[in-house]
Amino acid sequence: MAGGLVGCQENLTTPGQCPDLCPGDRIVVRDTIISAAAGADSTYVGYTPRAARQVLLVSDGLAAGEYRSFVVFNKHSRDSVPVDGTNRVFEIDTVAISFLVEVRDTAVKNLHLYFYRIPIATDTTATFDGLESLLNPANLLDSARMNDTLKTGRVEAIFAGDRMATVLPSAEDSGRFGVGLRVRADAPTGVRIALDPLQLGSGPLFEYRGTALAVADTSKRRQRLQIRLESVARTGYVQNVDLAENRDPNLLYIGGPQAARSLLRFAVPAFIRDTAQIVRATLLLTPASPLAGLGNTRVRDSVGALGVVVDLGAKSPTTTFGFVPRGGLVEGTASVASVDVYSLVANWQTAGGAPQAIFLQHSDETLGGGFMQPVFYSTRSPIGRPQLRITYGVPTKPGQP
Repeated sequence: MAGGLVGCQENLTTPGQCPDLCPGDRIVVRDTIISAAAGADSTYVGYTPRAARQVLLVSDGLAAGEYRSFVVFNKHSRDSVPVDGTNRVFEIDTVAISFLVEVRDTAVKNLHLYFYRIPIATDTTATFDGLESLLNPANLLDSARMNDTLKTGRVEAIFAGDRMATVLPSAEDSGRFGVGLRVRADAPTGVRIALDPLQLGSGPLFEYRGTALAVADTSKRRQRLQIRLESVARTGYVQNVDLAENRDPNLLYIGGPQAARSLLRFAVPAFIRDTAQIVRATLLLTPASPLAGLGNTRVRDSVGALGVVVDLGAKSPTTTFGFVPRGGLVEGTASVASVDVYSLVANWQTAGGAPQAIFLQHSDETLGGGFMQPVFYSTRSPIGRPQLRITYGVPTKPGQP
């Protein structure tokens, strides 16, 4: 194809140009920019319920906001432990509480996770101020440091001897135990913690360690009894900033605690849809302010673009066909984000194809949120309106554009 392409550029307000001696039956490649349909873009919220979140977020001093997390571990018995299918009397000598840090700012050193005892009634109705009031020195259980060289890893607090009594659930709590989380380091920072709703072993753990009695095989006497979370309703995070909660109707929002999405609509000219060969399609989004998030992480924030099956506004069913989570968002900058939407735009060319609409979401939406809450200019903004850049090829005839 490369041998038959001739480069040209086009603006929809300026006719295409082609030399009179341009040979026929070749492909002229043109590049055009189409603005989103004026006034037809909107932001909607509530796509991920609080009880469906798959991560915990904790921060301290981040420009993106303050986040605190909580979990309540399930009721349980600690008097016995199963060994080879038989329950044995269990003598506990240690309790461990641990969380798996999935994402952190690797440039920030001396990271500590702080553990607080909180009421077992704490649930997803908790507010930031309400949980923050519980995370005080009187309720502090312990802190644990994460090695500076680790990008991810389990952070664990150990309680033994006299200290073990501080983390043994009371009879009044029916064996349940609530833990609240803060984080501190040498600089403002945050961590994303695995929640593990499927209980596969990567989530928060409350663990008894000790000796199983009357076990002949000495290698099996040392045992661990792991207690997992009670329910998703008693697990989650709270934050002091939700940009989409009191959103400006002249701006577009994605991500955040309310899982905001933005819908864009376009009107691609018929001659491109009907006869052109689309080579590339890129969505251009301009942040309305520098993007605040968590820097120096192994997982980068990005924009996801979803196709729309039927345009029903907020309730438009989307398709995973052409889902593109590769739009880079650079923390701390207001650089234009470029999102590859070729597969979505190409689908608009098919007979009875999808509506010319794109739903934008944050890449962390399926997890239940991230620190970054991107805000973009809309078609109602004086600058930085959303645009679609299409590179396409059309066949030519001698002496004709």
